[in-house]
Amino acid sequence: MKRKLDEETAVGYSSAGTVIEVGAAVRDVRVGDRVACAGGGHANHAEIVSVPANLIAKVPEGVSLEAAALTTIAAIPLHGIRLSDVTVGDSVAVIGCGLVGQIACRLLCASGARVFALDIDPKRVEQARSSADDAWVSSRGIAAAVRTASGGAGVDHVLLTAAAPSNEPLLLATEMARDRASIVLVGVVPIEIPRAAMYDKELSFQVSRSYGPGRYDLEYEERGLDYPIGYVRWTEQRNMQCVLDLQASGRLGFDDLVEVVPVERAAEAYERLVDAASERPRGALVLSYEDAPEDTTGDLALRQIQLDTPDKRTAARQIAAPVRVGLIGPGGFAARVLVPALVARGARLAAVAGGSGPSAEAAARTLGFDRVAESEAALIADDSVDAVVVATRHASHAALVRQALEAGKHVFCEKPLALTLEELDSVLRSAAESTGILAVGFNRRFAPLLRELRDFVVSPPSPVASTYRISAGRLAADHWTHDLEQGGGRLIGECCHFIDSLVFVTGSEIEEVHATGYGDSQLPVQARDNVAVTLGFANGSVGSILYVADGSGRVAKERLEAFSGSRSAILDDYRSLELFGADGKESRGRRGQEKGHRFEVDAFLRGVEQGEAPVPLDEVANVSLATLAAVESLRTGQAIRLTTAPADQR
Repeated sequence: MKRKLDEETAVGYSSAGTVIEVGAAVRDVRVGDRVACAGGGHANHAEIVSVPANLIAKVPEGVSLEAAALTTIAAIPLHGIRLSDVTVGDSVAVIGCGLVGQIACRLLCASGARVFALDIDPKRVEQARSSADDAWVSSRGIAAAVRTASGGAGVDHVLLTAAAPSNEPLLLATEMARDRASIVLVGVVPIEIPRAAMYDKELSFQVSRSYGPGRYDLEYEERGLDYPIGYVRWTEQRNMQCVLDLQASGRLGFDDLVEVVPVERAAEAYERLVDAASERPRGALVLSYEDAPEDTTGDLALRQIQLDTPDKRTAARQIAAPVRVGLIGPGGFAARVLVPALVARGARLAAVAGGSGPSAEAAARTLGFDRVAESEAALIADDSVDAVVVATRHASHAALVRQALEAGKHVFCEKPLALTLEELDSVLRSAAESTGILAVGFNRRFAPLLRELRDFVVSPPSPVASTYRISAGRLAADHWTHDLEQGGGRLIGECCHFIDSLVFVTGSEIEEVHATGYGDSQLPVQARDNVAVTLGFANGSVGSILYVADGSGRVAKERLEAFSGSRSAILDDYRSLELFGADGKESRGRRGQEKGHRFEVDAFLRGVEQGEAPVPLDEVANVSLATLAAVESLRTGQAIRLTTAPADQR
């Protein structure tokens, strides 16, 4: 929690700019197009942003980027207006004339409605007069004036765009509304609704959610799955495009609402928004990046942000390290486990990339990296980086590993290596041709107790029968690991660990895989997390893995039992080991759990120094292929035979 609080957070959710790069699956957008962008974590206040396809809209000719930067903000009141079901000639009261309220008045005017604006600030009221039929400063008795102005019966709709600590704006809305009118809350007001007023007039009340259908839906926003127009006419993207088209037609204008501020004065701009003594803007403060290059596609990979020199203690410990490491993905696991192990081994933390700019910079300062690379590509292209550690979400592993290997970097990739057979094949081809080594984060094979178990049961060498039970616990159904595109499911994302452990214990490659299981009916079959996997090995060994999400949290997570040549061994959660042989029983224990992470990092760095991977590439290939085979077996219900070729023959 403390680490989260210490992190800087990217701000902003509404921007506009020129496209410099387009994803392979994105249609109808080209480099050089001008687009408006939406979404927190995407359309941030930054010179360069990465935005999903459904959160952009093309800016038509004649609309400035400064005005287009308000598109997402304008889509908020537009969605509220659509929920109100306003038709031509309807009377609408807008309570709250801040930026959203000002835009609401203009949208309603463009729609042919009669608009009445109210606010407690006389300056805002005066500004609203340019688009409203009439405007008033809120005061006692103002509801009667609005009813009179609207024809006596009251307004057809009320749009609440105010931000208030009390429900007074809501009370005012019920007073000025006609019988069976609608009230839509777009702003932030306590929802304490007076029943008598609502009942007597049979009023309808609704809360508007952001800027339209699709908001907060990962399938729509992150994965680009659009809603059919015949079922959802106005999605958030279509609302954004509507705002831009209205501007292009001349029926809507924001130029007088925009005050452009150079990014160098951003701190001053933010201060104006929160300091009551400062002159408040008439509308929006739009940050501009005037010095941004017209074409950044050619040199993007060469640019980076240089940080201040770390403190002497950290710098002194890093200077002696021979391996300069770049980290892609400074998330919790990397910060908590991998980076301390790298530092303890003497690696130099050269560069970090991934996540949002502020989070990467905060990670660099907290963890002791020399600098923040502007992008993953920039870090991979950096000549001052010897080895790249990939610790991002699963979906990006294969592409990043392949790029780093092709750049001649040594690569450590957190598991899994790939989510598909095609990804795995491309990575292995790159690894076979690269001058860098490839290591995958199968840390358990480096755990001292597992190594002792292996040495005991296979001495002398003979086939091993083993069973590995994992009580993993449940993840929420919408957790990203369950998503087949982002996480691949828990079988790929975590069970690969245990497949590798049994390959290590048996000392043999896997020839056959069969998996069966059950799981949450909301999840695809391949994402089931109550699974039994049976493995057949080339040397005659057999192994079974029982991966369970439905177990009790009181049970130790992992238990491995192995049997061979009148010898048995039981490893309990990497805390204790029992060895049973002809001479009796021996027990081993540790003060704490040791799953091998620091030994794994040491082996990788030693491998970089010596030019030899800690685990042969063919073994990495076999484990990864067996993991994918388990998923296919789970899907089809059939046993899968593995066929692999040596890496140099791929």
